[in-house]
Amino acid sequence: MNQVEIDGKTYFMPSDWNELTRKQVLFVSRLFQGQLTIIDFKLRALFKFLSVSPKVLKRIHPEDAYFLGESLDFLFKEVSLTKNLLPVLRTGRRKYFGPADAMMNCTFGEFTIANSLLDSFSKSKEQKYLDEMVAVFYRPRKWLWFIWKTFTDNQDPRKRFVNRSLKRRCQRITRLDYEVKYSIFLFFSGVLNSLTKLYPYVYEQQGSTGSEDNGWASLIISLADGKTDDKSLETVINSNLYNVFIGLNKKAKEYHEYMHKIDSYDRH
Repeated sequence: MNQVEIDGKTYFMPSDWNELTRKQVLFVSRLFQGQLTIIDFKLRALFKFLSVSPKVLKRIHPEDAYFLGESLDFLFKEVSLTKNLLPVLRTGRRKYFGPADAMMNCTFGEFTIANSLLDSFSKSKEQKYLDEMVAVFYRPRKWLWFIWKTFTDNQDPRKRFVNRSLKRRCQRITRLDYEVKYSIFLFFSGVLNSLTKLYPYVYEQQGSTGSEDNGWASLIISLADGKTDDKSLETVINSNLYNVFIGLNKKAKEYHEYMHKIDSYDRH
């Protein structure tokens, strides 16, 4: 957090994506939808983050004002948001519960489906893909969860993801404000960016297998020890995202080292 003193009062400013509040990330999402210059974007963000009027903002020392503006540069760089600032969505009387911070409780299956939808939305900007992506992650709470949560190690309150309920849930998600859905897009983007750093061999191997969907499919089969029967594949797909990535990264690293040795032998 950055801080600035105005008329003897101290104000705090976020200096990183994970220091944003729920209201702030929604506001930033709205700003991204406007055709704003970087300067205008920063000024509006400063007013919001400091909760001061333009008149008060003018009393900030020029050097401090310049520093505060520069401190918002993180909003224009790679998204690093891994905190889920919108854990619950409400549409009418219904509540939908989202993933934990860094999507620690997601399955590998829901991750790959949402990843494909995010890619389609990034390329086409069609809102239907964004709606479906949100509907993959946000689901109703399990029946009698307030009882069952004390008897299980799996603390994910969401019902298990199934494709047949996606379309109906997506129709309700469509009613949400666009900045809410775009904030979830930013969150997922931040998690993806963190995964590429945590598990570099997975993405290096995926990139060498052709298209994204085929890349994930080949990695899933690899982790299933080459088996393609439904039971083996479902075991991988329904496993925890991070457990799968640990296994995939290990196998991809072994493959990378093996190919490196072959190249070394060929050169000599």
